[in-house]
Amino acid sequence: MIAIQPCALLLLVGPDWQLEAVSANASMLGDVKPASLIGQPLADLIGSKAIHTLRNRMSWLSRDESEVQDFGVQWGDVILDVRATRGDRHYLIEAELAVEPRLPDGIGMVRSMSDRLVGDGPLDLAEQAMRQLTALTGFDRLSLCDRDGALIASAGRQLSPIEPQHPAGPAPRVQADRDAEPVPMIGEAPASLIERAAFLAASENERDRLTKHGIAASMSLPLRIDGKQVATLVAHHPAPRRCGAERRSVGHLFAERVAARMARMGWAF
Repeated sequence: MIAIQPCALLLLVGPDWQLEAVSANASMLGDVKPASLIGQPLADLIGSKAIHTLRNRMSWLSRDESEVQDFGVQWGDVILDVRATRGDRHYLIEAELAVEPRLPDGIGMVRSMSDRLVGDGPLDLAEQAMRQLTALTGFDRLSLCDRDGALIASAGRQLSPIEPQHPAGPAPRVQADRDAEPVPMIGEAPASLIERAAFLAASENERDRLTKHGIAASMSLPLRIDGKQVATLVAHHPAPRRCGAERRSVGHLFAERVAARMARMGWAF
């Protein structure tokens, strides 16, 4: 059964902008029964102003694997951070409850963090970057792993020894609370598109693995150079945690700039 985490809701929209699948917590947007939303226009759920803004933002999607984000969006009485991507004929929209206000200057933060990187070696840069990302995200441990899951650099408090990471998939993953009750999906949705959702509920095996190592929250962000995935940024925390979507985006962009800089120095990912 496909399920997501309760801190986010998931909507699958067809080419006619009607809802084909929704998460069972869609009622956070108002007095609606999620099952009754199937086949209804998305505008009926989020409002005409919100749908206009969302469609404009989604027009930026250049290819099927790309994504767009919008932060601090108001749908009804709820403030959300929105992420959207598309498949052949569908749009996947993921909206998480905002945990902090908009950052004053996200791009400026990336530039400032990049300017503070010093040293002549790729590993020095990677270790400095992990320390900065630990401070930025508030996670106890940040790690940079290669495409095979092998550790390149890490920073922060060690929770417990963990085995090498499995090779990461192409989609970001955020596990805000290992023990949160999964929220089922209602309606039909292409599995290949749903698999690209960031807030999919963890499998029982994954929850057991996190529990074994004292990890209650995790985050995995794929890093790309020229569209090719070369590494993964992995975060762990001993208690439930979810940093804001814009803060994650700043960290993600910074980490990709670090990976590109390492590659220019000769590092082979």
